[in-house]
Amino acid sequence: MNTIRFVLLLSMLLVVGCANLDKTEQRMVSGAAIGGVVGGPIGAGVGAGVGYVVERSESKKAD
Repeated sequence: MNTIRFVLLLSMLLVVGCANLDKTEQRMVSGAAIGGVVGGPIGAGVGAGVGYVVERSESKKAD
């Protein structure tokens, strides 16, 4: 029961905490989260960098 409460609380905090992020910041956070799950701290750093690069390249295409 405590685990369910913890997961729900964490989910709510993540949703509220990311509400005011722009698209680049959202991609960096999601890249870091995916990288952190897959590869630990180094993967989180790489994932954030990849999220930033992807957003920058897509924003240049739109211009």
